[in-house]
Amino acid sequence: MAFSRADVRFMRRCLFLAKKGEGKVSPNPLVGAVLVKNGKIIGEGCHEKFGEPHAEANAIADAKHHGCNISGSTLYVSLEPCSHSGKGKKTFPCVPKIIAAGISRVVIAAKDANPKVNGIKQLKAAGLQVETGLLEKEASEQNEIFFKFMKTGKPFVLLKMAQSADGKIGIRGKSSVRISGSKVNGQVQQLRNRFDSILVGINTVLADNPRLTCRIRGGRNPARIILDSSLRIPLSAKAIRNCKKERVIIATSQKRDLKKEAALKKLGATILVCGKTKVSMGNLFTQLPRFRIISVLMEGGASIVRSALEARLVDKACIAVSKRKKITGKGAIDSPFSKKMLSTFEKKDFGSDILFQKRFRLS
Repeated sequence: MAFSRADVRFMRRCLFLAKKGEGKVSPNPLVGAVLVKNGKIIGEGCHEKFGEPHAEANAIADAKHHGCNISGSTLYVSLEPCSHSGKGKKTFPCVPKIIAAGISRVVIAAKDANPKVNGIKQLKAAGLQVETGLLEKEASEQNEIFFKFMKTGKPFVLLKMAQSADGKIGIRGKSSVRISGSKVNGQVQQLRNRFDSILVGINTVLADNPRLTCRIRGGRNPARIILDSSLRIPLSAKAIRNCKKERVIIATSQKRDLKKEAALKKLGATILVCGKTKVSMGNLFTQLPRFRIISVLMEGGASIVRSALEARLVDKACIAVSKRKKITGKGAIDSPFSKKMLSTFEKKDFGSDILFQKRFRLS
C-alpha cells in the first residue's frame, strides 16, 4: 500500500507522542494518535498513564475541546485500536468511540499482539477505510516490551553493560569504576525511567552499594531486583531504603537465612524463593508479571551476565565501549563480551563511547 509523505509525517508524530507514556503506562503499550482533517492536525493525544484514557480517546477529546468537526477526518495511530473489555481492563474500548466520532479513515502502524484485540476487523465492518503497516518496524520496536510479553507471558530483558577499551568492566575489590561518558550515563537514566525493574546481583550491592534509582527529574524509579541466594544483603544497603513505598524484590533460594528474611520483610522488601541452592533467573522471570513487571533492565556483573546469556534469557544487549579509557593492573575484570562477540553487533558512535547493540531473539 502506498502512503503519502503527509501520512508518514503524521505517523511520525504519533510515535513521538507515544514516547511521552514511557515509565507511566506499563504493562500497557506506548501509543500515540493524531486526528487530521483537510491536511491539518485537529487533535492529538497519547496513552499517558496506566488506567487512564487511551491515545485515540485523548485525540478525539482534544479535537472536541478545540471545537473541531471530527466527521470525515483521518485518525493516525501507532497501534491497532483496542476493541475488547472485561476482566483486568481499566478503560473502555476505543473502537466504538472512533466509529461514533464519524472518523472515515484510520491509518495504523502496527497490529496489536494481544489476541483479544480485533480492532481492525471491527472498524472495517463499520465501513471505515483502514490502512495498516505505515512505519510498522518503528512502531513494533517502540513496543518491543509489550509485544514480547503478549507473545510469551514473560518479561523483556535488556542487558546493559559498560566496558573499557581493553575489554574490562571493573577492578575486583574496588567500588564502581567510571567507564562511560555522559551521553551513555544519560541513556542509562532514560532506560531506568522506561523499564519496570532493574536487576543486579548481591556482589554488585556489596561492592558498590548502589541506589538503583532514576535520576531524571520527574522520572519513575524502577522496582529493584537483587539476586541473593543466601540473603547476604546488609539491612543498611541503599538499594533497600524506602522499600515500603517502592517495590524491592530480593530473589533468593531455599538455603536462605530465615532470620534475615524476616528482617527484610519487616523493612518492606518482597522475598521470592527462586531455586534450591541458588537463584534461577528463569524461575524469577516467570514470577515477575504478577507484580506488573514486564521489563527487566539487567545491570549485573560478569557472572550474572554470563548465566543469563547461557540460559538464553536476554532479549537485547546494549554494550557501551569506551573509546579511550583502559583498566590495567591487578584485579581487572574481563568483560563477558569479547571483540569477536561484539563484531556481530550493530554499532554506532555515542559521544566518548561506541554503542554496540544486538537483539538475541525476536520478541
